[in-house]
Amino acid sequence: MKICLIAPVPPFRGGIAKYCHSLARELEKRHDLLLLSYKRQYPELLYGRKSQVDPTCDVARMRREFRHLAYDIDSVSIRSWVATSAKIAAFGPDLVILPWWVTYWTPMYAYLLSSLKKKGIKVLFLCINIFEHEDNALKKWATKYILRKVDSILVHSEQEKNTARGINPRAAVKKHLLPLFAYETRPPHKSGPGKLHLLFFGFVRPYKGLDTLIKAVGILKDYDISLTIAGEFWNGKAEFLKLASDLGITEKVNIIDRYIPDREMSRHFSSADLVVLPYKQAVTSGIIATAYGFGKPVLATDVGGFNEIVQDGYTGRLVPPDDPQAFADGIVWFMNNRQIDFAENILQFTSANMSWSSLVDSIEEFQAT
Repeated sequence: MKICLIAPVPPFRGGIAKYCHSLARELEKRHDLLLLSYKRQYPELLYGRKSQVDPTCDVARMRREFRHLAYDIDSVSIRSWVATSAKIAAFGPDLVILPWWVTYWTPMYAYLLSSLKKKGIKVLFLCINIFEHEDNALKKWATKYILRKVDSILVHSEQEKNTARGINPRAAVKKHLLPLFAYETRPPHKSGPGKLHLLFFGFVRPYKGLDTLIKAVGILKDYDISLTIAGEFWNGKAEFLKLASDLGITEKVNIIDRYIPDREMSRHFSSADLVVLPYKQAVTSGIIATAYGFGKPVLATDVGGFNEIVQDGYTGRLVPPDDPQAFADGIVWFMNNRQIDFAENILQFTSANMSWSSLVDSIEEFQAT
C-alpha cells in the first residue's frame, strides 16, 4: 500500500516527533511510504523562543532510513500547503495520515482535507490527543470544526474514542493504546537498601503537577528517597526551587533544566526505580510509554486514559490527582512492594497491547473498509 505521513520527525524535538518517527519506521517496513516533514514546524514566538530541533540528531541517517523523506513543509505558508497537496497527489497514496495534537494545525489541515478530498484521496486523522492539555473555548471550537471534516479517526484511549464519536458521529473511529517508546537500554539500576529514586521526565508545564510531586516528597522528607526532574521548564523553575527549599528537601531534589536528547535518556531512566506522573489533567502520555520501554513502573494520577495504560498494582500505581498526600502514599506503596517483578509485568502487558506493529494493523483496517 502507498501511504503518506505528514509529521514532525527528528531533528525536531519532543515526544510528538519521537512518536511520529517510530510510526514512520513501522510503516516503512510494510508499505511504500512518503514521509513529509517540516522545514518550519512552528513560528518562533509560538514555541516560547526555545529551540525546536535537536542539534545532535544525525539528519543524514534519517535520510538513509526512509526512501521518500522530505523536510519541505512551511506551516505558515499557504504556498507550501499547495505544494504539499500537489506532491501528495503526484505520489498517488492509498491513504494520508495526519497526526493531530494541537489546534495550531487547523488552518493547514483544513486546506489539506479539502484539497485531498477533491482529489479523491483518503485521509486518516491520528489523534495523539483530541483536545490540548491547556485548552480554552476557542481551541475546543477549532478542534471540533476540524474533526467534523474527517471520515476516519484513530485515538489512543476509550475516553478519546467516545469524545471523537460525540464530535463526529458519522466518522469511523478506532482505538489503539499508545505504543511503546523503545530506546537503547543500560543494565538495570539497583538502588541501595531502602532507597527509592524517582524520575519526573519531560517538558515541565503547569498541567503536569510538579508542585504536587514536590509537596509529596516534602511529606516524605524523612524517607530514603530522591527525585530527579529532567526537562525544560516552560515557565521557569524558580517557584519549584523555592517550594523545595521551603519544604526542606533541596538536597533530595536534582533539577536538570534543559532538553534531554535521546543519547542521555537511557542514563536517567536506567537509574530510576520509579517514573512519576503527578499530572492534574491528561489523556495519555508518551512518558508512560517511554518508562515501559525501559521496563520501569510508573506512579501516576488517575486522569484521562491513564487507567487503560497503568495496570494498578501490576505495571504501576494510580492515585487521585492534585493530592500530595495520596501521591506520597503511592510512593510508600512502591517502597513496600519491591518484590513485585514490574519489568516482567510490563513486558507481558506491552507485548499484547502497545506495539507499533499492531498500531499499523489498525491503520490498515481503515483502508480495508
